[in-house]
Amino acid sequence: MSDIKISGTLPKGDANGAAAIAADLIAEPHHFKVLLMIVDCKKVTSDVDTGETVPTARVRRIEAVLPQDLQAAEHIMRRSLENRLGRVVLPLGLEDEVRLAFGNIDPRTGEKRDGDDGS
Repeated sequence: MSDIKISGTLPKGDANGAAAIAADLIAEPHHFKVLLMIVDCKKVTSDVDTGETVPTARVRRIEAVLPQDLQAAEHIMRRSLENRLGRVVLPLGLEDEVRLAFGNIDPRTGEKRDGDDGS
């Protein structure tokens, strides 16, 4: 499997929905945020010594996932991870990251819970 790089720039104007969470990132820099991105390939770099070819993804559109949609986004992420890894149970580190990203959302209401631990 090849590595992939991501271009360091985000799209301009209406295609950059990440700006909507700027204040949240400043206020809570250690809390995970969930974003959806549409990417294409900006360039492909080849190393003639090793033969390695690495694509650089360009973000064409990025949007913050709304709190009421986090449960659906979590299911999509889990299914994608399980499919890519070829197993249903995620490694503990990945499980912890997913739980931190989605754990402070009440799955019944989509509302943000008060506690940092998801309770």
